[in-house]
Amino acid sequence: MASHKRNALDRLLIGWLIGFIVPIIIFLVAYDLKFSDMEFLDYLRNIWQMRIFMQILSLCAFPNLGFFFLFYRMKYDMAARGVILATFMYAFAVLVVKLI
Repeated sequence: MASHKRNALDRLLIGWLIGFIVPIIIFLVAYDLKFSDMEFLDYLRNIWQMRIFMQILSLCAFPNLGFFFLFYRMKYDMAARGVILATFMYAFAVLVVKLI
């Protein structure tokens, strides 16, 4: 019986960390490119008051799709599951805030 040797990147935690951190990085880069003349806390306050914070955050989670397909194509199934888990967590947070 042959044992399947897993790659060090094929871990649920690795996928979850990538899926959780990438949207935050995208959010910060978008802020830096477009609104860097405004203080960060003022920017957060403004997009929260305009009720678009969650829409922006959900758009920032879109690149997770690329990481999911990358891991899936490389046959890193556990890492792909971690990315999906983090994406569902973002979706759940958006849903909860929408219902409140």
